[in-house]
Amino acid sequence: MGDSTLLRVLNRALDHLEEWLIASLIAAATLLIFVAVLHRYGAGLSIDIAKWASAHGLTFLAVPARALFDWLASLDLSWAQELCIYMFIWMAKFGAAYGVRTGIHVGVDVLVNILPGGSRKRVITFGLLCGALFTAIVAYFGAAFVGQMWQTGQQSNDLEAPMWIVYLTIPVGSGLMCFRFLQVAWSFYRTGELPHHDVAGVEGVEVDAVHPAPVSHSQVVRDERSPLGWVLILLPILIVAICFAHASHVIVLPQGLRVVTVFALLLSLMLTGMPISIALGLTVLSFMFTLTDVRTESVALKLFTGIESFEIMAIPFFILAGNFLTHGGVARRMINFATAMVGHWYGGLALAGVVACALFAAISGSSPATVVAIGSVILPAMVAQGFPKRFGAGVITTSGSLGILIPPSIPMVLYAVSTNSSVGKLFIAGIVPGFVLACLLGATTWYRAWRNDYPRMKKATFGEQVDAFRKSMWGLLLILIVIGGIYSGLFTPTEAAAVSAVYAFVVAVFIYKDLKLRDVPRVLLSSANLSAMLLYIITNAVLFSFLMTYENVPQALAQWMIDQGLGWIGFLLVVNVLLLLAGNVMEPSSIILIMAPILFPVAVKLGIDPIHFGILMTVNMEVGLCHPPVGLNLYVASGIAKMGITELTVAVWPWLLTMLCFLVLVTYWPGLSLWLPTLLGMR
Repeated sequence: MGDSTLLRVLNRALDHLEEWLIASLIAAATLLIFVAVLHRYGAGLSIDIAKWASAHGLTFLAVPARALFDWLASLDLSWAQELCIYMFIWMAKFGAAYGVRTGIHVGVDVLVNILPGGSRKRVITFGLLCGALFTAIVAYFGAAFVGQMWQTGQQSNDLEAPMWIVYLTIPVGSGLMCFRFLQVAWSFYRTGELPHHDVAGVEGVEVDAVHPAPVSHSQVVRDERSPLGWVLILLPILIVAICFAHASHVIVLPQGLRVVTVFALLLSLMLTGMPISIALGLTVLSFMFTLTDVRTESVALKLFTGIESFEIMAIPFFILAGNFLTHGGVARRMINFATAMVGHWYGGLALAGVVACALFAAISGSSPATVVAIGSVILPAMVAQGFPKRFGAGVITTSGSLGILIPPSIPMVLYAVSTNSSVGKLFIAGIVPGFVLACLLGATTWYRAWRNDYPRMKKATFGEQVDAFRKSMWGLLLILIVIGGIYSGLFTPTEAAAVSAVYAFVVAVFIYKDLKLRDVPRVLLSSANLSAMLLYIITNAVLFSFLMTYENVPQALAQWMIDQGLGWIGFLLVVNVLLLLAGNVMEPSSIILIMAPILFPVAVKLGIDPIHFGILMTVNMEVGLCHPPVGLNLYVASGIAKMGITELTVAVWPWLLTMLCFLVLVTYWPGLSLWLPTLLGMR
């Protein structure tokens, strides 16, 4: 009894340490980059003031300005970016373990969810044990790699910190993640319950669980002979056995069949419902062990260097800024402003919802967060005013998808990282298509409201419009900070994201005062949790991309398409169909990280502009968010509107058809995406 109590106490202490570590790391990294930006511009501004004051004989101003410059110049912050990267890598590794405990890691659970109780339990347990296996292997290789680094005495470039300490996060974080997988598997075996995280990635709205109710023991006995469950388990085992047979020279797999084997293994692992990041990692390890002569020790290095990029760090910063604003009442003020501007037209509140989604998208970077923030406020108001619930839910579900097209967009950052494209150019390129799609969704809303004579609101006076703008101004200024800062060259996208996170914190806590200081740790933890999940997917996606490059898959695919006479028109059609199909079973981040490195080289070889291709992929992701079976916006909106997924799917069809028409327009009219970057001299 005493041992059991001690274990519970130790586990609780570990839980708290995990939470405080990742929340502190994201807060410290954000503050560090913000201070570094202030330092750079403070030094430049102070010397400019000193020179101007000296030229005009203003000694009283020149002397303190020169003194301030000398002090700032004496502070060396060249190490700030490097330290920020290291802090986020540590956050990603430990946050990934925390994500296992909270159930935030995403997987393809479409088939798993239709399984009867006993079979479902076996498949999920298999996936959890696979996660434990992968992380245990990584921890082993990571420990060996850290030992080698310790012997070499290598130091980092700017901080001059021992690299073995920096890389220590790989074995320690992976070991902790392995423990969490085993812990969840044991709990699931005993109780039939899995940790569940709100699919929106933000707090504040209760959404029905994607997973069915926990299985009972009676179900387990009754469903013992279900065949699909065994197929899902045995198929990846069979493919791995084939790989080992090749390694043992029992059989010989030709080059083409080896590539097919890779994708077959990845697909079979994903269909078990295990986290996509684990499926990617296990696929790479299996292939490297059996079908290549690449040193497996290099896996540990790739797991670190895969996210050792300052550009990637924009993702946690934008997530943090969006969460502060989602919790900080900005959405409500934007809705009031939108209502004041368009509320007097047919479908007034619904049109206001479209406009508010477009405005909030420009500060959040997240589609589900936009649906939550706008939908939770405007949907009840629409129902109270006499709008059918299906109409309101359809508007918000689809308009919320603007969150990933209008910059800042997290999927755009992922695409840029995956293809070495410019984040700034992608952001600028997304403005015009985002505006056009918002107008098209608004036109669809207006037409249906006019046809059905839905309610209109009293036209707001000019004074009311000005007052609504004044109250929402602090949130709208964030658009200027991000887009204006990047385009003007004041900030890099990552610096703009860090500044926006600090700005969002100040607005939410001190200006609007909708968020209390005691709630800030909760927002930090939520942001770190979601960020770590995405960064862990990126890490393993980099491994997969390395494997694809090693096997020359993108180059071979490009050459094959050229040989078949498939030009850019046919290729883009194939891409759209492929991405729409992928959107049936996967969420946007995973699709981009897996498909972009494969499709991008083909697009470039066919003469397709990389920025146009990025916008095209993003619009495909928007469509995927709004249709079953895994459309994230559908689940979020269903939780808000208290509607079933089937009913909501029917409700979104008018707007979904509009989005499909827009997809065709974006696909075959590159100028829509490239006009603004060209105008601004960015191409």
